[in-house]
Amino acid sequence: MTAAPAEPAAWVTTERVVLRRPRADDLDAYVRLHTDPRTYAHAPASMPTAERCRDRLAADLADWDTSQLGYAAVVDRATSAVIGWAGLRHKDSDSCFLNLYYRLAHDRLGAGLGREISRALVAWGVEHRPEAVVTAMVDPVNTASLRTAASAGLVQVGTRSSKDDVDGAQMAYLEAPRVRVVPPEAAEGLRDAVVRLWVRVNDAGGSVGFLPGATADDVSVALDRHLADVRAGRSLLCVLVDPGGRLRGLGFWEHSRGFPYDHVAGLKRLMVDPKAQGRNLGRVLLGGMVGIARRDLPWVELLRLDYRDGLGLGDFYEKAGWTEVGRVPRGLRLSPTDYRDDVAMARRVDSSPLH
Repeated sequence: MTAAPAEPAAWVTTERVVLRRPRADDLDAYVRLHTDPRTYAHAPASMPTAERCRDRLAADLADWDTSQLGYAAVVDRATSAVIGWAGLRHKDSDSCFLNLYYRLAHDRLGAGLGREISRALVAWGVEHRPEAVVTAMVDPVNTASLRTAASAGLVQVGTRSSKDDVDGAQMAYLEAPRVRVVPPEAAEGLRDAVVRLWVRVNDAGGSVGFLPGATADDVSVALDRHLADVRAGRSLLCVLVDPGGRLRGLGFWEHSRGFPYDHVAGLKRLMVDPKAQGRNLGRVLLGGMVGIARRDLPWVELLRLDYRDGLGLGDFYEKAGWTEVGRVPRGLRLSPTDYRDDVAMARRVDSSPLH
């Protein structure tokens, strides 16, 4: 995710809202939101008093001072009004976990804003805090929030009691999938799973080098070339795995093309299991891979990719901070009658604008 240029204090921007760093003068809006019984319909015992709201806002301000991260004011981009509170915060000072939170004014519920915010925050957390796991706790009776968490990519892994619930009720505990680098010596062990996933993506119409109907043998030949680069240190294999360890997606960073491209890495074969479509996993995988490039390829400054037009991929990448830098009309021929534009995009690793 990228910061909104018109909002110096902006943190995460979505289509309809900006999440910005909190301020002390947010107290009235904070109290008004968090003492509205309608927003605590599923957990009335958890609603704080006005005095408790003051303490919580002070804690939020302190989180930002120490971690440059925390719960933030949700500002409507159309009206500039504060309409909620949302963000990611280290759980109990444990940097290995980030708790996802959002609460919206009652009159803004039901419009999909919680989904929009949660999806953006999970993607931000996976990219910018790759060492941490994004988590959430949801009351099991709050089916709307459970659906929101699932649409953001989180998976329920158990139940836990919330320290904010005086009754000690059990809450659904969810975790986001993880994006990790596969060591060269372990890449071969994933071959069968990768080939099966790649074939499913092909057959679903994904733009990963083949057309529907490509055989596993065809995919294996292409995979062999990538794995040779991984073993030679010219490429990184990155995988997306759910909390149970199931492979959900993958991609490669090609990062050693020699002079004068030493500072460039190319994104290749980004794919997510078609069975998990609609769960934000593409954004999570892409964000996680950018975080890996920032951490594991410190000499890389610029990221590049090419994609096949006609699948809506440009909007997907643009929302993740990429910029179109070139287009060849009808540069790709998929069949005698099916021509597509060949499109190039780029972004800086540090998220600053391209010039």
